[in-house]
Amino acid sequence: MNNVWTVLTIFVSIILIAISYVTTVSVMKKTEQRASTTDFPISRLVREHPILMNPIILMYVVFLLFLGILIFYLWAKYGY
Repeated sequence: MNNVWTVLTIFVSIILIAISYVTTVSVMKKTEQRASTTDFPISRLVREHPILMNPIILMYVVFLLFLGILIFYLWAKYGY
């Protein structure tokens, strides 16, 4: 049972770090482009959903998704 928790914790941690890194780098690139002499307009998708590129909120969403999957898996396997 402990092995399952360790593997799942490592797996979810790697996914959270990867998502956070990718979104942070993309936001930094867009910030550098906007700081140049020619500004790019904010995309319609980000304007309508301001939390879309927020890495912290995305980490919470991914964490809750995997937590839900884990709870469902343990409930289905052990019937707790």
